[in-house]
Amino acid sequence: MNNLDWNSIAVGVGMTVVAHPFTYAKVLVQLGHEPLAPVMRRNMFFRKQLQYPSVFAYIKHINTTDGYVGLYRGLLPRIFANASTSITYSLVGTALSLKSADTTIESQFARETQECSELKKVCNHTTREMAARCSAIIISQPFHVIAIRTMAEFVGHETIYTNIFTSTAEIYREDGILGFFAGIMPRLASEVITIWLCNLLAHTVNTYVLTDTTDLKDLRQYTHLVVGYVAQIITYPLSVTSTVMAASGTRLRAGNPPCMPVYRGWLECLKDLHKTGASNRGSSMFFRKAAAHLYSASAVSPMPAPSM
Repeated sequence: MNNLDWNSIAVGVGMTVVAHPFTYAKVLVQLGHEPLAPVMRRNMFFRKQLQYPSVFAYIKHINTTDGYVGLYRGLLPRIFANASTSITYSLVGTALSLKSADTTIESQFARETQECSELKKVCNHTTREMAARCSAIIISQPFHVIAIRTMAEFVGHETIYTNIFTSTAEIYREDGILGFFAGIMPRLASEVITIWLCNLLAHTVNTYVLTDTTDLKDLRQYTHLVVGYVAQIITYPLSVTSTVMAASGTRLRAGNPPCMPVYRGWLECLKDLHKTGASNRGSSMFFRKAAAHLYSASAVSPMPAPSM
């Protein structure tokens, strides 16, 4: 425990608290809850488009419904999830790094080209990072599930998941041990794909595109940032699937028809989200396109919403 960076953990918890209202709104959007009528507005390309109000309007709606304290529904389990993720990642990462250091001497005798050696280092680093991050997800998943279900209570105004203890009892009574890991498979898949895609793509770009002989070599410091953004776009549907599966089939209104179908598995959920065009909901918090065919003309406000 002496190797833990408690300052980083404290900063992470602080950021979780500050950003919680935005995360809260995003979770509700991922669950498909849209209490505000869409309006006709111009998108970022100045084209008229049917859009939901921005995240600020959504947060204002939550505040109007539940008050200021209501904006922090589900915060405590999110803090526990964030802290357990950071601690587990740090401990597992340190242990794997020490184990890797013990085998370095043997690897020095291997005769490989410089290119293969660098690729091997990237793969070894990626494997260790994947193990650490997946371990962190597994440990934090019960708190993650409680947080999502607590926030999902906003849809039906239930009071089932009032605290950590009642939430734990509810999940165990309804779904057993497996209930604490609802939605974990798409979350793990998203993490694994993101890590490998980022590290391998960044290595390829830095090795073959931004080489030492080019004038663009100084851009290497931004490679991981760019490929990370691309990876998040690719894996975002898995994030939505994980959130939906954490609430699907529960006693909450948000997890049952007509709010959402009860899915038998996460692959069925992912397929249905793609089919209905909902796999990317919540990816944008400002220009949020609405599906026009789901609404009648009377449900659409004729006046443009104020810019927020």
